[in-house]
Amino acid sequence: MTFRSIVLIATVAVLALGAANLVPAAGPAVPDESNGGSSYIGEKACKKCHFKQHKTWKGMKHAAAWDVLEEKFRDPAEVDGDGNACISCHVTGWGKADAGGFVNATESEHLLGVQCEACHGPGSLHAEQGKVMLEEKRKHYEPGEETNITLRTTACSTCHNPHISHAEYSDG
Repeated sequence: MTFRSIVLIATVAVLALGAANLVPAAGPAVPDESNGGSSYIGEKACKKCHFKQHKTWKGMKHAAAWDVLEEKFRDPAEVDGDGNACISCHVTGWGKADAGGFVNATESEHLLGVQCEACHGPGSLHAEQGKVMLEEKRKHYEPGEETNITLRTTACSTCHNPHISHAEYSDG
C-alpha cells in the first residue's frame, strides 16, 4: 500500500465521521458491500456537485416515476406476473433498506423516483471521496479519481424489459 493510499484512506475515515448529514434520518444505514461499502444518500446529495446532470434528470420521466405510479400500486404487496412489486421500479434502492435504500414513502422520501443511484449504485463513498478529491484538486490537479460508482447499464432491464410492455404489466 502506498503512502498516498494510506493518507486517502485515513482522510476518508475522518470525513466519514463528519458525514452524518449525508445519511438519511431513517436510521443508520448498513453499507452495501457489493458496492465497496457505500450506502444510499439521495438525489439532493448528488445535486451538490452534479447540478447540470441533476437538472437534466429533473426533466426526465425517471424523476417523476413515483408521481405517475397509481396509489394502489404503491403497496409493496401489489406485484406483477413475475412477482415483482410494482413499486420496485418507481423508487431508488428497492430491496436495499439495510444499505439506506427505500423503505417507504415517509422514511425514504429522499429516494422517490428513479434517481442517480438507481443506475450508479449507492453514493455515500463517492460523495465522501468527492470532498477529499475537491480539496486535493484545489491544491493541484490530480487526474484518475477512483469514484466508487458503478455504471450498471444492465440495471435498466430490471424495469425495462424488452419482451413485455408496460401495458402488459398494467393489464396483469
